[in-house]
Amino acid sequence: MPAPAESDGREHFAEDYDHYKRFYTEQGELRYDFAARMLHMVRAFKAAGRVLDIGCGLGFFLDYARTHGYQCVGIDTSVAATRFAREQLRLNVIASDFMDAQFSASEAFDVVTANHVLEHISLPIPFLDKARRLLKPGGILVSASPNFGGLLPRLLGRRWYGLQPAQHVWQFTPDSYRALFQKAGFRVERTRIDSMHYAPGTNWKANLVFCLAKLATGIGHGDNLVIVARRAEREMCERSSRS
Repeated sequence: MPAPAESDGREHFAEDYDHYKRFYTEQGELRYDFAARMLHMVRAFKAAGRVLDIGCGLGFFLDYARTHGYQCVGIDTSVAATRFAREQLRLNVIASDFMDAQFSASEAFDVVTANHVLEHISLPIPFLDKARRLLKPGGILVSASPNFGGLLPRLLGRRWYGLQPAQHVWQFTPDSYRALFQKAGFRVERTRIDSMHYAPGTNWKANLVFCLAKLATGIGHGDNLVIVARRAEREMCERSSRS
């Protein structure tokens, strides 16, 4: 897990409301497919309950989870993106840095999700510690990040989509990802390795990357990591003994 860069890249994200409206129209089908993949992991451990999506963006995941009966709350640093989620999708979202946001003691969650967020966070342990403290007993955190240990990063090098050094201050492998969650007081329940989205293109290079991504996923070396982690039982017991 390399040392972080000086910037977390959040200044690169657009604050143009019309940009997000166009993005929703152009990318909606793809992003809802991502949401379905994420919710599949959630439902394997929590079939219902309150969900907090950190880095919710336009709200694709929350909108999809809501249709499956979850009570959804989102947070994102982008004022324009959260405005879109509230006005167009009628979602309960706020514009704030997660570390600055205040949550009341009654606002505990069954599920916290962070889809391609941790690689942007300079200090991931305090971030995960706060997320853990927001979980109800037995609650889970589901997180996805690029897999630096996959086949495509090795083959494509600097051309790999998940590298993005201006935005991604950390690069994770399956082992370093699991170790990070364990260090933050979680028990890792499941790790899934698949691939980020690669579509067939109009030239041989795009088609080659698409085929390599499918191959990598098939042999367990895709470039996308998804982890399900539960708040450690030891902490639950300690809290119960103090109450």
